[in-house]
Amino acid sequence: MGASLLAGAAALWAAACASQGAPPGGPEDRRPPVVVRTEPDTFAVLQDLRRPVRFHFDERISEQARSGSLRDAVTVSPRSGEVRVSHGSRTLTVEVQGGWRPGLVYRVTLLPVVSDLFGNQIRDPFEIVFSTGGEPVPTALAGQVWDRISGQGAQDALVHAVGSDSLVHVARADNQGIYAFRYLPPGAFTVTGFVDLDRDGEPGPRETKGGAATTLLAGDTVLIDVPILAPDTTAAVFLRAGALDSLTLVLEHDDYLDPEADASAVEVVLGREGSTAPEVARLFQEHEYVAFVRQVTDSIARADSAASVAAPPAPPVAPDSAAAPAVGAPPQPPPTPGAGPVAGGRGGGRGGAAAQARRGPPALPGARSGGPPSVGNPAVVGGPPAGRLLPGRRLVARLTAALERGVEYGVRVAGVVNLNGLAGGGGERTFTLELAPVDSTVVGDSIPDPFGPPPDTLL
Repeated sequence: MGASLLAGAAALWAAACASQGAPPGGPEDRRPPVVVRTEPDTFAVLQDLRRPVRFHFDERISEQARSGSLRDAVTVSPRSGEVRVSHGSRTLTVEVQGGWRPGLVYRVTLLPVVSDLFGNQIRDPFEIVFSTGGEPVPTALAGQVWDRISGQGAQDALVHAVGSDSLVHVARADNQGIYAFRYLPPGAFTVTGFVDLDRDGEPGPRETKGGAATTLLAGDTVLIDVPILAPDTTAAVFLRAGALDSLTLVLEHDDYLDPEADASAVEVVLGREGSTAPEVARLFQEHEYVAFVRQVTDSIARADSAASVAAPPAPPVAPDSAAAPAVGAPPQPPPTPGAGPVAGGRGGGRGGAAAQARRGPPALPGARSGGPPSVGNPAVVGGPPAGRLLPGRRLVARLTAALERGVEYGVRVAGVVNLNGLAGGGGERTFTLELAPVDSTVVGDSIPDPFGPPPDTLL
């Protein structure tokens, strides 16, 4: 009796769900709604300019979008009036205030924010293209909107493509920042990507944005990435100086710098009370210094390799030598003279500027031997995609003479331009080369940060 009642209840539940247009409980509940028909059909020519566009689904859909409002569920391109979206049990209706404009090719995209009554969201955008008298031209304009500092795609960014007719064509990037336009008319376009924080559909003065320009010919497929950057109103401020060794200074700022700017345009002057301070022989962007280290290191390695081929073999070490390692101990490399002190480091050998000149400049913290130079923001996990040079906050100065340990130096920086193009950055700071040197010329991940605490203070 109980089993038959349960079976009857299950049947009634299934019938009720079916009458509401929703699938019964079970695995089917996870199936997203599907667009089964559109009005008009794709590539139709719309004669009645006040006729709405409708998406028909195979089941009932929710009255609420998963994010934002129903207005956020579609994009209409080009933009020719205020868009209105209304909801039916199994339809979404899209209208433009004042009707569709004649002589255009429209693209209406349903975004994956629509869900059914169980919360199952459509997986991919759905798009229809129709004409109000214009001729669809097979063109494509696509790319990625990416954050200029992190190098990563800007999720859900809005993209405008504006041609000579001033019509605004609209696309929305996906969660990786990928956007695409289809059937744009041939011509020159300005492409603007932005994060629409206030949801007004326009790139505001306080929103992260960026632009690029391109030209489309009939039948073209153009790929163009759009870097975006948050607005800024203040110049970069010089924060502090630290030494990689007695000949190399790192100059850190509070803002990101353009990695493609000419570092030689920045003025760096050292001063010392009662005496003459070294001058700057060369100023590098951070990524330029990493490349410089690699170039010098590779040149020295090739020279050492050639010399070792020509040199006679070294005599064997006597078995009873005091320098011989204990049985079972790993072989020890010969001691290497240090190349100069690093602020915050621990004790090591001495060798000064002469030893450093022989063995090459010190590597920046985080530099890796082999492969392409590491560039940009060290906080970016995995690094930027290939070909994207990310900004950093540091400049590197190579000096004409060695700094003296324990002496306070003044450092003045002027002429710094930040990543937003704001000039007038710089400042004045003092710094003292610490007394405890380390060997900092090895290219690898073990170089201490010149601004970090000495290892002893970490205990």
